[in-house]
Amino acid sequence: MKIVFDARVHLNYFSGISRYIICLLDAYLQQFTDDEMIVLINPTIKSDNAIFKALKKFENVKIETVHTAHMGPKNYLVMGRIIKKYKPDVYHYPHLDAPIFTGKIPVVATIHDTNSNKTVKKFDDRFGLKSFYFKRSLALTLKHAKKVIFVSDSIQKEVLEQYKLAPDKNRFHRIYNGLEADFNQLDRNEASRLLQKLKVSGQYLLYVGQIREHKNIKRLITAFKKFNTAFSEYKLVLVGHNYLHENLSEKNILHIEKVSNRELKALYTGCEAFLFPSLFEGFGFPILEAFSFGKKVVTTDYGATAEISGGLAELVDPLSVDSIEEGIRKAVREDDLSEKRKAHAKQFSWLENAREVRQLYQGAIQTKNT
Repeated sequence: MKIVFDARVHLNYFSGISRYIICLLDAYLQQFTDDEMIVLINPTIKSDNAIFKALKKFENVKIETVHTAHMGPKNYLVMGRIIKKYKPDVYHYPHLDAPIFTGKIPVVATIHDTNSNKTVKKFDDRFGLKSFYFKRSLALTLKHAKKVIFVSDSIQKEVLEQYKLAPDKNRFHRIYNGLEADFNQLDRNEASRLLQKLKVSGQYLLYVGQIREHKNIKRLITAFKKFNTAFSEYKLVLVGHNYLHENLSEKNILHIEKVSNRELKALYTGCEAFLFPSLFEGFGFPILEAFSFGKKVVTTDYGATAEISGGLAELVDPLSVDSIEEGIRKAVREDDLSEKRKAHAKQFSWLENAREVRQLYQGAIQTKNT
């Protein structure tokens, strides 16, 4: 089987979609060595990008740079011709605005989330153009793709309701993301050294993710300050790029813009609890990351975060500072669920994800003439 996997949406910063692309490709290529994979990449990514390190060990993959933006009119008007040039059996686009003019080449698309119908946006959208683009693009993807992968039941339900579509087991499929099997592997001495390097010490609560409005950072900080008046020994460590350009340097609050993967593991190792009261998520990788270390998690009581946490997190109302603060108070108490949280995280496998994706590729090829 010959697959064109379009990774142009992966850039130099490591997003959730980037993780999906790299981990899925790695798991797929190590299992299905007879398949030929052509990976299309964005011309802006640097030579030390993680995707090169992940793919260089495989002989059945070819990387092609494509000088066409992964958003906008050219994604539709130009990409079809480029895809056809490679003559693949199937084409996989891991985002909601899949090119659809591929002729008889079947399209598989992955939907991670959608916020074109949300009041709070993930991006600067003062004129509404991005929301219009994503809403229209997703409609086209849902109509034309032979197979559509949703990363959680919650996002599938939300999208199908938004577009007034009935469930279709032949076209719409939920395949959970995975977690790297060795994610929680880190030597204690190395963890201590890395925390010292980051200047993190004592008891602390951890947040990992982009600093954006939909991540609910302002309410999280307010809730922490309220908690901190009674529990002054705790600090809050925020890890992620500050897109809001807010001043995050306050008493007992430390912001770290960027960390390596091993530094991230060290931060999980040392934290008392992980805080993630996001307004909306399509999946919620950090929940599983924290669980893999047995850590308690405070997260949102609806959508994908409630789904992925599997009844093992402190669920809170993200719009209520008091609810978030109460969740933090509960999370710093001792419990006996650490091993259950670790076991839950282990259920999410990239190898299994890749096997399910391959089945969809085969199914899309079988139906390409329908």
